[in-house]
Amino acid sequence: MHVTLVNPPYPSGAPKSTYVPMGISYLTSYLESHGFDVDVIDFQALPFNEEYYIKRLTEKAPSIIGVTSTTLTYWPALRLVKIAKKTCPESLVVMGGPHVTVMDKEALTECPELDVVVRGEGEQTLLELAKLKAASSLGSLHEVPGVTFKSDGEIIRNKDRPFIQNLDTLPFPAFDHLPLENYRLYGKTYLPIITSRGCPFQCTFCLASKMSGKRFRARSPKNVLAELELLRDKYEADAITFYDDTFTFDMERAREICEEIKRRGFKVPWDCRTRVDRVSRRLLAIMRSANCQLIHFGVESGSQEILNAMKKGVTVEQNLRAIQWAKEAGILVAISVIIGYPGENEKTVQETVEFIRKSEPDYVYVCVPTPYPGTELYDIIKSLGWKMSTDWNSYDEQTPLFENPNLPPERIRAIRREFYNRYLSPLYILRKSMRNDFYSRVMARVAINDILWRLKIPRIIGSFKKLFYG
Repeated sequence: MHVTLVNPPYPSGAPKSTYVPMGISYLTSYLESHGFDVDVIDFQALPFNEEYYIKRLTEKAPSIIGVTSTTLTYWPALRLVKIAKKTCPESLVVMGGPHVTVMDKEALTECPELDVVVRGEGEQTLLELAKLKAASSLGSLHEVPGVTFKSDGEIIRNKDRPFIQNLDTLPFPAFDHLPLENYRLYGKTYLPIITSRGCPFQCTFCLASKMSGKRFRARSPKNVLAELELLRDKYEADAITFYDDTFTFDMERAREICEEIKRRGFKVPWDCRTRVDRVSRRLLAIMRSANCQLIHFGVESGSQEILNAMKKGVTVEQNLRAIQWAKEAGILVAISVIIGYPGENEKTVQETVEFIRKSEPDYVYVCVPTPYPGTELYDIIKSLGWKMSTDWNSYDEQTPLFENPNLPPERIRAIRREFYNRYLSPLYILRKSMRNDFYSRVMARVAINDILWRLKIPRIIGSFKKLFYG
């Protein structure tokens, strides 16, 4: 039996994705390991073409068509669902991803062509659907945990599926069906790895715990190293990003991974994302000795008042200290800050400006609070009675989406322009682009993407892509 998995394009004007799609890659390997044939269509690496899409579907005649979706790609995903059902009316058309996990009933109501929504982790659920479809037993959908579907005009929401506890049992994600050459950066193959799932922290703006649970689940260091070596040997990775929400949540496990990297002589440079309260000076030094080149900290604000409102559970002093430790270890530091959170005002903005001046990170990603459905922030905005946009194409973390009486949208835009002019100037981009080390050039690439997406001018984006990326 054949399954086609589709990654939708970003809305018009967005830059191409930096990372290969991990969710689809995990689903692919899981289905293939159970004997199903899988085709992948990745419209974040390929330009969207409806005729090409229809041709691929017609050639494969898949029994199941699965489309993934974030909030930003929700409307493009719905378009793919509609085309899929029209092209292959006998196929079971499925959607999964963060947005429909919490907006499952809305998706089924808005899109009559959609048959089933897969909520949360999708590997086991999609496999169960594939087995039912192969056995012509879709009448048993009521027994499948983790799905929402329509039956006799009624929307049925089955119980949640338990999360996979032993992540070592999962096959490594399959990148074979993806156009990896389209993901190369400055001629380098830059690939992701996810070594853990679940987040016990409750930041008000984040959906991580809704998608993967509140309990931290981690792969063993030996299992992680086996995949790292696969990325190097099979896919010829020149650099690797640990795409975990908090790579160093278990600091002892992170240390063991680093020691195993050194013991095996694994030389591929890497970067990771983590929290400032889950690192130590000693751990960062060990990470650098294991060839960690760049670390991303979600600092979010230089104001303790705003950090408390976000329920970050850290202090400004912890943010400063972690950045200092990483720089002392010789690791490049990228941070993200959020401007315009409820309660934000000119004073708290200036505290963030002062924090950046004092900490001197190598890269600053300036975003706005994005009230994703399912987050506490979404509920806060609704409870305040503030106007909030449901134009999902604008949920790009750069477009103001709600009215903040203390900091109107036009002021937030002006502040972001000031940040970019100060910290991501053309001179900054040029200097980073001209350096020989890969990660400085990656930061230049991200800066260009941020600026172009802010402009939202597709023609200019295309010209810059050709100039900088070939």
